[in-house]
Amino acid sequence: MSRPSALLTRTLAVLGLVAAPLLLAAPASAEEPSRLAGQLTDDAGVLDDEGRQQVEEALQRLQDEDGTQLFVTFVATFDGLSGPDWAAETAELSGLGTSDVLFAVAVEDRSYGVDVPEGFRLDAGQVDDLVLSDVEPPLGDDDWAGAATAFADGLVPGSVPWGLLGAGAGVLAVGGGGYALVKRRRDAAAEAERVRAAGPFPDESTEQLTARASEGLLAVDEALRTSQLDLDYAKLQYGEAGVAPFAGTVATARQEMQQAFTIRQQLDDEVPEDDPTQRRMLADLLGLVKSADDRLDAQAAEFAQLRDLEANAPQVLDGLAPRVTALTGRLPAEEQKVEQLRRRWAPSAVAPVDQAVPQAREQLASAEHAVTAARAELAAGRTGGAVPYLRTAEAALSGTQATLDSVGARAQELETAATTVPAARAEVQAGITAARSVDPTDAAAVAGPVAQAQEALTVADQLAGGTAPDPIAALSRLDAADDALDTALAGAQQAATARRDAAARAERAVTTARSAVNAAALAVSSGRDVASTVPRTRLSEAERHLAAAEAALLADPATALREATEANSLADTVQSSISDARRDRERQSSSYSGGFFGGSGGGWSSGGSFGSSGRSGRSSSSGRSSSSGRRSSGGSSGGRRSSGGRF
Repeated sequence: MSRPSALLTRTLAVLGLVAAPLLLAAPASAEEPSRLAGQLTDDAGVLDDEGRQQVEEALQRLQDEDGTQLFVTFVATFDGLSGPDWAAETAELSGLGTSDVLFAVAVEDRSYGVDVPEGFRLDAGQVDDLVLSDVEPPLGDDDWAGAATAFADGLVPGSVPWGLLGAGAGVLAVGGGGYALVKRRRDAAAEAERVRAAGPFPDESTEQLTARASEGLLAVDEALRTSQLDLDYAKLQYGEAGVAPFAGTVATARQEMQQAFTIRQQLDDEVPEDDPTQRRMLADLLGLVKSADDRLDAQAAEFAQLRDLEANAPQVLDGLAPRVTALTGRLPAEEQKVEQLRRRWAPSAVAPVDQAVPQAREQLASAEHAVTAARAELAAGRTGGAVPYLRTAEAALSGTQATLDSVGARAQELETAATTVPAARAEVQAGITAARSVDPTDAAAVAGPVAQAQEALTVADQLAGGTAPDPIAALSRLDAADDALDTALAGAQQAATARRDAAARAERAVTTARSAVNAAALAVSSGRDVASTVPRTRLSEAERHLAAAEAALLADPATALREATEANSLADTVQSSISDARRDRERQSSSYSGGFFGGSGGGWSSGGSFGSSGRSGRSSSSGRSSSSGRRSSGGSSGGRRSSGGRF
């Protein structure tokens, strides 16, 4: 071997020995600023499924509110940069626009960075107050999802950071206590909104409900007092017995109003209630007031009828006698109909009208007695005294007619049911046949309703057949079985449709992920000179998730979809990382000035950044303006401003 070759070999070996420990010592999860793969990235792996969903929902709420798109990213470290600098570089590489905000957290560095566009509706001080009061406390508790959610919620227009509410100094002093107060405030606001939306008055404010309650209490209390005066006068005219129902109505309305006034007193006392409690109490109050008002309105109508009856008592009495005679004449015919029903149908089918004629006779007797008493009162000149008897007679005659009419109605119902049973039976049988063809996965869910339907067919055949059938009972059993079958079959159909849709989504996701992983593998293979451990690690993870997705595709589409989505995201990160590394290499090449081993654009720097990091002249201490203090600012450049701190 020639001396130059030997020298070169030994030199490379020495460099390898020097570089290898540095590679091993460098944190594998360090993240250089790069183009974000999505609105929420978690390269640090700190979010579980529930936390990810919580953050995504908060990001969507913010975007729906005014179009602000918040990007959140969790990484292990900022790779030697300060939070503001890392956020600013990442925002630039990601091409964030005038409605985009970036929140970056390095979980191992215990630092964060925020980058917002110039002219953002919150100035720098407001953003800092929001982060300090709402975001830093959950970060300090390792509540990563809570921190991102608090930041997103705090950016919603109209949501003022707790530190800006006038007691800023006190809240800043309590630190984590401020976060707890903010969380309780938000929880209370959410509960108030839930109660408002779910309550009977979703479109009215609490102030409007309070005004309505006051008006209702005043109006109905006046109506109650008027009704009591009418009742007292009616007692003098018609006697206690004649107005007993009215007295009961007034008493019930008075109890309801007393309860309503008690609620109002509780609302007016010195103990304050929160908004949800106020709305619940006001809803209860208004319900009581409405119930009392409805009772009194019905009573007013009854009083009007009572006065009309008194004014026309002789004419009313004359009209009752023909009605008694007519109903009495119907008794033999209705008794014969009942006997026919007994011979034609089962006792259970005739039971509702079996005693109809004896009941009608009793009602007629009561009517005749009341007519006799009313005639006596009128003859004595006591018109008011005749009114209760006239009312009793009218009620008894109306009851008699309804009782006798029920016999014919029952006969018609039985005939109709008998002709309907065959069709109902066919429907149940069709449901059983359909249930036997459901997907085996859903067989257990329909097994119970099928067994019940088969039993119903047997019972219905027994009830509808024989010499004394009960078709109404048979139809009832068949209808219940049919309803249960319909519900079970609808559920099975929905489940089958959902599985097909999930399988289709999963298959599309796996296809997309497979293409993305193949492209990422090609990018690493063709860019081995710039592919650091980060893209190689992401590629390995993407391949693992893709394999898991392919394995679960047939048996568990939901898992396959989740794994394929993760694989696709990781593959995108690989390609972005390779592209960024190539650009860094090109920038290094353009600024290169020196021999094979000289110059500041290549090799490894004194700060420990190796190879293709692409940050010429950056050392491990650069950008660490926050290491000596709690908060830091990256200044403003390129139409954006950044800030950050430690937690």
